[in-house]
Amino acid sequence: MKKVLLIIGLLLLLVNSHLQSQTYTGDIELYITNYINNIPGSSGDNFDKPTESELLTWQELMVHLLKDELTEARQKADLVNYQIVEFEENSLTTPASYYVVEEKSTEQHYWGTYILNRNPIRSQLVIQTPHPVYDSKTGLQGIFCFKNLGARAFFISGTHRCNHSEYTTCSGTTSACNGSDTNYQISDNAHNVLSVFQKTTEVFSVGLPDTYYVQLHGFAKGDTDPYLIMSNGTRITPDPDYLSVLKDELFKIDNTLTFKIAHIDLSWSRLIATTNTQGRLLNNSPTPCTQSAASCSGRFLHIEQEKSRLRNDVFGWLKMWEALSYTFPEQPLSNSEEIIHQENTALIYPNPSSGLINVYASKPSLINVYTMSGSCVYSSVFNEKYLEIDLTLLNSGIYLVKIEDENHIETQKLIIK
Repeated sequence: MKKVLLIIGLLLLLVNSHLQSQTYTGDIELYITNYINNIPGSSGDNFDKPTESELLTWQELMVHLLKDELTEARQKADLVNYQIVEFEENSLTTPASYYVVEEKSTEQHYWGTYILNRNPIRSQLVIQTPHPVYDSKTGLQGIFCFKNLGARAFFISGTHRCNHSEYTTCSGTTSACNGSDTNYQISDNAHNVLSVFQKTTEVFSVGLPDTYYVQLHGFAKGDTDPYLIMSNGTRITPDPDYLSVLKDELFKIDNTLTFKIAHIDLSWSRLIATTNTQGRLLNNSPTPCTQSAASCSGRFLHIEQEKSRLRNDVFGWLKMWEALSYTFPEQPLSNSEEIIHQENTALIYPNPSSGLINVYASKPSLINVYTMSGSCVYSSVFNEKYLEIDLTLLNSGIYLVKIEDENHIETQKLIIK
C-alpha cells in the first residue's frame, strides 16, 4: 500500500511540475530578452527544416489557439516539442495576459517563439522580428513595442538568419551571410515559405483578417542612405496607407530622421522587401516563394532602420513605440469576441492554396464554393469542426467560399494558384 501511495505521489508531483512549467508571472520583456541572449548564431545548422507533417501540426496548433482551445493547442504543441505558457504580465499598470508558444527546454527545432496577447489594447497590430540577431537590437525593440503598445501578437525567430547552410528555393539573393550574393538560407524566416514563422503568419492573416504586420529590420547606413527605408512590399499605394502615416508620426517625433518609401520614392530600389515571403503572402501573391505581389493590401509594414537613431537603445525604441501608438489607435477586442477570435468566424487555410484546403467552423455548417460569376462548383455539409476539401480540379483564380450555420453566414475569398 505504501508503495502504491508513493507512486501516486510521484505521479502527482510530475503532473504538478508539468503544469507549473506552463504558467509564469513576470515581465515579458525580460523573459524574451533572456531568450534572445541564447539564440544560436550564424553557424551550426541548429534551425531544423520542418516537414510537411510538422507544418500541418503547427497550423492546427495555431488554429486551436486562435479559438482559445488551449487543451487541443497544447496537444498539438507537444507533438513538435513545443509548449504553451500562460504568462501573466506584472510590470504594467494595466493587467496583461499572454500565451507564449515556445520550444521546450531541450530544443530540437529552433523555429522561434510566438506570443498572443489575450486582452490586447491594439488588437489590429502584430509585431514581427525575423532577424533578431543579425539586425542587432530589433528583437529587443520588438518586444518592447509589443508589450507597451498592447499589440495582438509578437513573432521572433529562433536562430540567426545565416544559421543553416541549406538554401531556399525562393526568389531573391543576399550578401548578408557570405559577402557575395547567394540565395537566402532556410534559417532566414523572412525569405522562406517552409517555416513555422511563415505558417503562423498565414494562419493569422486568414483568421484575423483585420490585422497589420509591422516587421522591424536594421541596416548599415551608407553616406547617401536615409535613416529609414520603408516598404509595404510593393510599389503600389494602398488605402489606407499606414506606412506613410507612420513615417509622418516618426518625423513629428524626430525631425532629423530621413526616409525612403518604396511606393513613393519609385527610383529607390535597395532593401524594399519585394522578396519578403510574409509581405508577398499578406499582399496576396499566389506563390509567395517565387512571385512578387501584383496588388497591395497595406497590411505589411517593412521597416529598415539605421541603428543609432531608433533601434540601439530604449530612447530609440520609445520613438518607434510612440509613432506606432499614433498610427494604430487603441482597438481592444469587443465584448462579443472570444479571447482571441470571434465566436462564429470560420477559418480557411491555406489561402492561397493549390486546391487542397482545410475549413474550420465552430458549428455544423453548409459550405458552398462559387466562381466570381456566381456558379456553384462545390457544396457539402460538415458536422465536425474540420473539413478537408479537394478543389485541385478547379482552374486557378479567385473563388467565393460561403459558410452557413443555423444563425450565421460568412463569405470569404479563396485564391487557388
